[in-house]
Amino acid sequence: MTSDKDDSAVGTMSIVSGKKRVQPRYPTTGRFRGSELPLHQSHGKSQAFEGKVKNISDGGFCVVATRAPQRSGLLQGRLLFPGMPTQIPTLVQVRWIEHTPSGRNYRVGLQYVI
Repeated sequence: MTSDKDDSAVGTMSIVSGKKRVQPRYPTTGRFRGSELPLHQSHGKSQAFEGKVKNISDGGFCVVATRAPQRSGLLQGRLLFPGMPTQIPTLVQVRWIEHTPSGRNYRVGLQYVI
């Protein structure tokens, strides 16, 4: 599995999970704040999750976060962008996770579910 490692290659196609990405990526600054939904009801509470939005497309967005969410997990939250007076509610699925070059953070690919 490969992913976008170079944000300067915005608008190019890359391969994620064997599928070609067809939507162009747009660099942006913003935040995602939400929670990781438990995969099973028996797991109880959802965990808070937040990250800095690095790029966005019609299919999803990439965030940099201090911790990695569960692979294939669902996150429910809101997108916040500077200069925008509203927050955008969203439900996304974790598609890929990788360490940043510093090794201290994680890049997380999120795909819109609805």
